[in-house]
Amino acid sequence: MSLFRYVRMFASNRQKSEDAAEVFERGETLIVVLADGAGGIRGGATASGALVAAVRTAVDDPSFAVEDVQYWADLFRVTDAALAKNRVGETTGVVVVVGVRHLIGVSTGDSEAWVVTATEVHDLTRGQHTKQRLGSGRVEPLAFKHAALSGALVVATDGLFKYAATDVIARMVRASAIQIAAEQLVELVRLPSGKLQDDVALVLVGANVTSSRPLLA
Repeated sequence: MSLFRYVRMFASNRQKSEDAAEVFERGETLIVVLADGAGGIRGGATASGALVAAVRTAVDDPSFAVEDVQYWADLFRVTDAALAKNRVGETTGVVVVVGVRHLIGVSTGDSEAWVVTATEVHDLTRGQHTKQRLGSGRVEPLAFKHAALSGALVVATDGLFKYAATDVIARMVRASAIQIAAEQLVELVRLPSGKLQDDVALVLVGANVTSSRPLLA
């Protein structure tokens, strides 16, 4: 049984969102990837899908050191160059590796990853280049490292973070079980009309305890 539990959530006004998010497992380690595609329906979806495909290939490759942040930084640079060469579109990118001893990862663009504890919110992606998307041909990914997961990991597109206050997001994550928290976060940024101001993709990760318990219980 995995040491961690997780849930993915998507919401969009369109029939097909340009956002993508996946969670892969290698042994006791989780690898979370999230992308917010831009540049038109085809281009954005293609770009975000390309990042997810690249991460899937890396996880399946036994020689790829998933807990070495330099490997992920190199993967971002290679993906950026390939997307730029083919001019298919651009996407934000966040990869977080949730290991037993620590969290590591890389990011670029304006999607974010937070660790929410009972008393604090740690923005792992603070300082990233928000205007540099994969596919621009100029990405310099931010690398980060954090202590072993204590609390909950929240990885999401700017469709959540841009339209909801930090303290409200944190309060919902602390108070609810993982599935309920994810659903509440999407509803938090939904307009009274039922529409969204932007597509939302999010991944929540917590310790693998009874799923009906709050993330920080």
